[in-house]
Amino acid sequence: MLTHPQKRIQDFWRVFRAGFYLLKRPQDFIPYFQYGLLCGKTPLELGMPWWSFGSVREVERIIHKNMNVFEFGSGGSSIFLAERAAAVNSVEDEEGWAAAVRKEAQKRNLKNLEVLVRPYDFFEGREFETSGYLNSLKEKSYDLIVVDGKEEGVQVRDRCFWRAEAFIRKGGVIVVDDSYRYPQIKKTNKSQQWKAFKGTGYCRAGVTETALFYY
Repeated sequence: MLTHPQKRIQDFWRVFRAGFYLLKRPQDFIPYFQYGLLCGKTPLELGMPWWSFGSVREVERIIHKNMNVFEFGSGGSSIFLAERAAAVNSVEDEEGWAAAVRKEAQKRNLKNLEVLVRPYDFFEGREFETSGYLNSLKEKSYDLIVVDGKEEGVQVRDRCFWRAEAFIRKGGVIVVDDSYRYPQIKKTNKSQQWKAFKGTGYCRAGVTETALFYY
């Protein structure tokens, strides 16, 4: 099957940028070639988040077995977090994907992961503030909240982030993947400090940015 010329240019540019960042971050060199785009597995199969390597290392440093976690969006990160935290609650918009995540958790004998299904049309993006997806984060506070998940026709992670700020405990952390898309979050958040981890990541051809906000 022929590849569209524009797609070839995009892939070349991603790999070029990845090479540039690896020169600046030699600690990511081996992980990139072991677990990058050519590893032949998905993040869910690896049980690892689709975030930048630096942010994964940082979350691994701060997470512990007494933490309660909430996620917007499920996947390899759900497995990674459930193996390290007390309990993980994730919300997903598609039952098929949620079932795949539950199956991987069952394979690993993880009983502390719950994947909720709250359908939502991310292409149209209507009435997101009243959606079951956004409002699945409710009632109790959490030590770690991950803002990730699907984005199609509209960007919604900023609204997930604002809601997350109302439910994060003192001393907690909010993780925002692809944070480069949301400069407004970096300007107007209520955190004590934040750090952006830019670089390559699991099963990625190129470079991404994942930010952590410390409360």
